[in-house]
Amino acid sequence: MIGSSRASIAVVQEAVDAKFDDPDLERAGKDLLDVADLLGREITLRRALSDAGRPAQERRSLASQMLATRVCALADELVGTIVASRWSSESDLVDAVEFAGAQALFGAAEHRDELDRVEEELFRFGRIVVVDGDLQLALSSHALPGSAKRGILVDILSGKATGTTVDLLSFVAAHLRGRRLGQAIDALTAAAAHRRGKLVAVVTSARPLTGEQGSRLAAALERIYSHPVVVNVQIRPSLVGGLSVQIGDEVIDGSIATRLENARRRVSG
Repeated sequence: MIGSSRASIAVVQEAVDAKFDDPDLERAGKDLLDVADLLGREITLRRALSDAGRPAQERRSLASQMLATRVCALADELVGTIVASRWSSESDLVDAVEFAGAQALFGAAEHRDELDRVEEELFRFGRIVVVDGDLQLALSSHALPGSAKRGILVDILSGKATGTTVDLLSFVAAHLRGRRLGQAIDALTAAAAHRRGKLVAVVTSARPLTGEQGSRLAAALERIYSHPVVVNVQIRPSLVGGLSVQIGDEVIDGSIATRLENARRRVSG
């Protein structure tokens, strides 16, 4: 997000955080995802609610009238905050409602002491999607309805993941809006970690790290970034040895495979 949207999303985050103890937080999260779905489909409503030329109170009233009894009071309040803010584009408005929904669900999971588990489940499933081409194709297909994608996820994750994880994965699979599935899941994982006040380091290794190695790596990264770091490890034997670490858009690549490829390029060049 850029411009006014960047400032507005911070306001949305604060609004959700302020409702951490609300008993309807989880229901509001699900309702907000339904509203994001509605706005994604209804272009006229989306344009009206993102029109900065309309007074903020008018946009807020319009949203409340349209949603009426379709959402809980907390979701209605949060939607009002979102549409009263300024957004650089219509798509940013939809992204903000989705963001609020995910943050509300993360907040509810945190209240149940499940947020660590949700983050881990999102990360692990994201890695499965990367290596399973058929699954990625099915969940990314525009021809497959959202209900069918949810059915696939329930079949795979039943008894293995929380309801929050299934809800979030089902939503992003059905509402990619130009995003790649893996990227959308990674964004959810990072958002969950951010709520825990931590950065996510995706570590690619030729073999599993021992507990001591993982702790040393996390400590080293925390010194570099001056911020708590969650280390998520994925195994890739083709690296031969060494590690590749990615935090956001930054990659620290110390794998043997990369060193050999760089040496090959220097020789051939």
